[in-house]
Amino acid sequence: MAIKITVYQDKRRNSNHLFYGRALHPNTVDTAGLAQRIQANVSVKESDVYAVLIELAEVMAYELSVGNKVQLDRFGYFAYGAKTSGAITAKDWTVPENLKGFRINFQLFNRRNSTGKVTSKSLGGLELKGEKYAIEGQIITPKKEDEEDDGE
Repeated sequence: MAIKITVYQDKRRNSNHLFYGRALHPNTVDTAGLAQRIQANVSVKESDVYAVLIELAEVMAYELSVGNKVQLDRFGYFAYGAKTSGAITAKDWTVPENLKGFRINFQLFNRRNSTGKVTSKSLGGLELKGEKYAIEGQIITPKKEDEEDDGE
């Protein structure tokens, strides 16, 4: 299993026309799909798993909204981050002028040894049925785009 990446060129008029990578998401797994998959591996009914997942989303949204960081053991951390613009001095920085919005950040869990070095490059150190799912990159060749397209 690999994360698929496509390469594209920024063709906007005022850009530097560099190439960037963009993650591709071939499928979306919803809460019901997760509940079905979890139910296959545990002795709890799918409807119970689904109810817990729905409540997890509610509780996570609440905890993030009050400024807390949410840790899901062996998976990662969720926390909100601020999108801001700069100001010349700290005194010049104001919320109405410089705060542009918020986003949710996710930090993947990694195992570390006693020296602090990451020892596992797998997806959060998760082990499913004894098999580690490593994150690998797979570059997808982009489709030939119209040479005259300026990206707008």
